[in-house]
Amino acid sequence: MTTTTRTTSRMTVAASRPGFSLLELTAVLVILGLLAGAAAVAIPAQIERARVKTTKTSMKTIKSQIESYRAENAGEAPATLQVLIPSFMEQGSEFDAWDQPYYYLPTPGQAYEYTLVSKGPDKEQGTEDDINVWTMDVTSGN
Repeated sequence: MTTTTRTTSRMTVAASRPGFSLLELTAVLVILGLLAGAAAVAIPAQIERARVKTTKTSMKTIKSQIESYRAENAGEAPATLQVLIPSFMEQGSEFDAWDQPYYYLPTPGQAYEYTLVSKGPDKEQGTEDDINVWTMDVTSGN
């Protein structure tokens, strides 16, 4: 609160104006800083979970597009994902949420007719964070 003084002929009268004290402003800034710090810690983890979920959803879509291709081509899986563009997939669909190309390999005669894997957050193939279309849980962010 800010005060000003006015002098009259007989006495000094203090008039007050509404406002915030330095202590109140400091308290508000500290609270805002704490909230920003908490958000800075939570947001990157949320972004990573969203990327994993987006990649899994994209892989599920690619899987159905491969199955559509197989239905039209006597059960044979495409040689590459590029074969699916533009008839079955849009350009760019062959990349995961980390802008890495999916690993795709037709495997006729195996348990699964093809392999479709994302390298995951670490962008390295063969690590535990890889996302495999056949073993992933679409409902999970992990």
